[in-house]
Amino acid sequence: MPRRVAFQLRERGWLLPTGVRGAYEFAPAERAGPISGGDALLAVQGVLSENPNLPIAVALGTALVMQNITDRGPDVPELALPSSQTVPRPLRRGNVRIVRFDATLPTIQLRGIPVHRPATVIVHLAHRPNDVRNWAAMLEALPDLVAAAPEDEIAEELQGRPQATRVRFAYLMRSVAPTLASALGITPAGKVWFGPRGPLLRHDAAWNVADTILPFAPGIIAPTQTSSEPKRSTPAHHDR
Repeated sequence: MPRRVAFQLRERGWLLPTGVRGAYEFAPAERAGPISGGDALLAVQGVLSENPNLPIAVALGTALVMQNITDRGPDVPELALPSSQTVPRPLRRGNVRIVRFDATLPTIQLRGIPVHRPATVIVHLAHRPNDVRNWAAMLEALPDLVAAAPEDEIAEELQGRPQATRVRFAYLMRSVAPTLASALGITPAGKVWFGPRGPLLRHDAAWNVADTILPFAPGIIAPTQTSSEPKRSTPAHHDR
């Protein structure tokens, strides 16, 4: 009997497939029916319903959209998994894009899904710049992203990262938060590549960064009008 009821609900559009066998989303009235608006993150919700401890999180541009930092994100949702974690089978079908990043900060929960904090996204940009598909859009959002990231959270996410990551972070902050690198004790090192090794788009003499990927120099980005530096965070409830 329960299977028959579930079948009828699926047929009528009240239960939406998530990509995970046996896991469905119950559609609200405005989405129910034979043709549903759907949700690109349904597969993630389904996987998490089966394995709630999976260390997966919405990342990069998708995380910015979910936190209202940008208005539009990538067409394919971006998700981060630790480098040692196997990708669940339902997420191997091209419905999401998996990147590898080991975050330090706890995630926040939005729509029942773990999402990287702004500080985590910023450090991800510096740690693995090749993960970004649309750097023009990301640089455009950078001032608002930095304004949403408390300085102490940035410091925590940077803690223990390679010197190259810290230098790339400082390069990104040249104009958006010009005193932040100094406040965090970041100093220039040897030559650091920003992007894959290859023909240079530009060289930053101050940080000795060889930039092969950014569409324009981050030094020309103006900070947000509300704040040119990240704020301090206030105690809040964290979810892993």
